[in-house]
Amino acid sequence: METASESSTFDNPVNIEPTPTPTPSNIITTTYHSVIESTTYNNIPAVLKNFTFPDNPRTLHRWRKEIEALNLARGHPNISQTLHSSPSPPTITLRHEPGLSLEKFINPSTSICTLLPSEAHAIWSQIASALSHLHQNCNIIHDDVKPDNIIFFSPSPHASSHQGTYQPPHAVLIDFGAALSSPSTLPQNGWTPSGTPSYAPPEFLHRHKSHASDIWGLGITMLFCFGYIPLPAGSWILPHVFEDEAVKREMEAWLDEIEELRTSLSSSGDREKVLLDRMLERDPGVRIGSVELAGLLNKL
Repeated sequence: METASESSTFDNPVNIEPTPTPTPSNIITTTYHSVIESTTYNNIPAVLKNFTFPDNPRTLHRWRKEIEALNLARGHPNISQTLHSSPSPPTITLRHEPGLSLEKFINPSTSICTLLPSEAHAIWSQIASALSHLHQNCNIIHDDVKPDNIIFFSPSPHASSHQGTYQPPHAVLIDFGAALSSPSTLPQNGWTPSGTPSYAPPEFLHRHKSHASDIWGLGITMLFCFGYIPLPAGSWILPHVFEDEAVKREMEAWLDEIEELRTSLSSSGDREKVLLDRMLERDPGVRIGSVELAGLLNKL
């Protein structure tokens, strides 16, 4: 859900090319702000993001903000890549990523994740690497890390690494619609009421966001991937935590559940569980950073 501030200006121009001739496309998903379709670009599979309300000035702002973040993050293998963009009407063409978003890997009767531990480890390591790149090299907060925004491809269990067509497990972080570029230059040190319930960190309640907020979102995602929790189903409206005491209590109750689980993980002594514990520290100043996390995961 994107409700980020619409008042920022941009110092870097956006490169704009002529809009390519459209090809037949199929709708993948629809949100309030966009319609996502499968398409082709230069005869290769691609994804087309059409922004709704194209005549609204705020729509062009959202388009520019997302393009800026994607251009800054360009080149990392675990981050969505742009192929083309156009302001009229506002669209972004993205590289097609094989696989499914993580919320699709569930048992429908229990909402428990069906990924293998080895697959969950691959996702953990690769998305930590993506966040390390965003935070250290680009100064970007993704601001909406969750299963829906991670595409994962896993080879067939019958595939062999000796076969010429074998592709290793691969995870990609997508949807930069809520991303904050150069967050320290934005109002209130980059805070906006954007995000998704169940993945928003404790500091959201104090109107604070930072790179550490992305680590929290990945931590909740990994609790799901490893089967510690079912797919989170929190449905409160985040900005309402500042207006409605009942909504605030709902978010606080969820955070208390996570804290109880975190405490049980930390007492185990298992290195992987301790890393999850460090990702879910309530204090963002104590929470493990993405660079350290990516480095430690590479050693496991």
